[in-house]
Amino acid sequence: MLKQIKTNTEGTLARIQALSYPRLSNYRSFFGAANDAEALGLYKWNDDLSAVLFRIISLVEVVLRNQFHHAMSLRYGTAGGHGSRDWYAHVALGAHSKSKIMDITHCRRGQRMLPRVPAPSPDDVVSGLTFGFWPHLLDLKKDLRHQAVSWGHILVDVLPGHRQRQITYWTKPKHRDALFARLDLCNALRNRIAHHEPIWKLGPLMREGRARSGSPLNMQASAPSTPADALTRLRLLYCRVTELLDWLSPAVATHHSTSELHLRCLNLLQPETLRTYRQALPPAEIDFATIANMRTLRKALRYAARRRQPVLLKDGHRQVGYLTCATPCTDYRAAGEAAGMYAVSESACIDIARRADNGPFRTPTPKNSERD
Repeated sequence: MLKQIKTNTEGTLARIQALSYPRLSNYRSFFGAANDAEALGLYKWNDDLSAVLFRIISLVEVVLRNQFHHAMSLRYGTAGGHGSRDWYAHVALGAHSKSKIMDITHCRRGQRMLPRVPAPSPDDVVSGLTFGFWPHLLDLKKDLRHQAVSWGHILVDVLPGHRQRQITYWTKPKHRDALFARLDLCNALRNRIAHHEPIWKLGPLMREGRARSGSPLNMQASAPSTPADALTRLRLLYCRVTELLDWLSPAVATHHSTSELHLRCLNLLQPETLRTYRQALPPAEIDFATIANMRTLRKALRYAARRRQPVLLKDGHRQVGYLTCATPCTDYRAAGEAAGMYAVSESACIDIARRADNGPFRTPTPKNSERD
């Protein structure tokens, strides 16, 4: 039925040495981890949360660049088709932004930069730009004909889901500065994850805007000092990321709000989930080849759910799935009884088994027992 996998002490020690004691010391001091197993569990929580947030921010990045690309193409550029033109060659970009474009459109030959042949399409150029390019695009003031860039019209097109649809709203620098801060926040989170920094280790929360000469930003909240503070801050940042997605594309945001990825992120930001990772049990194992009937399978799933224990699904010697907690829930006992807190439901679990060998799910029945 449910086979318990014993903790591998030597493997745990090897993981700690590989990750390094100094790296895990942050988890011991901030979260008050009592031992190495708790520190490793907290590290796994940070790793899982970072992976989920990175996927969400990547979605925001793709939608963001497409929105900017389409809105700018409607107003600038000659090469390319409708909605995808070389607008970047017709506006007065700053030196840093221009160099990012040239890294894609040109190749270096000694001390010279020569145009690539054939020239990359506008779509190829835009897809090659990093997230950091887009916040600084808002610094653009004029095109190459010395005409002012009409940010009011452009941002109304870029942000169809924003509550402010007036062109005059976006002509004000303070409102564009607030948008810059939101884009910069997503980029900073993305870079923090990409450089394997603890996602919970955050600085003070500043007012959304840009520091200007004689007008510094005000601090809204100090840096998190407790695990509860860190979770609260992370939930706020996640709300800001998803709100930006809603500004860019209400349709994509609506789809995301009903996705497993969204539920997974909400769950990881719950205090109970943090405690579960901290006191994580080693995974158990269910082998479909040894399951006598459906009643046995349900019993095993409910037992694991009550213990908040991950389950490795096998079919003989072959791994076919992995069940983990993924749905936010306050009544964990009830959820455990219903086996409803898993990323893969019990019915989906059976479906995995059915497809394991591209054939029907066969449950061996002992000679002296009845089918369930």
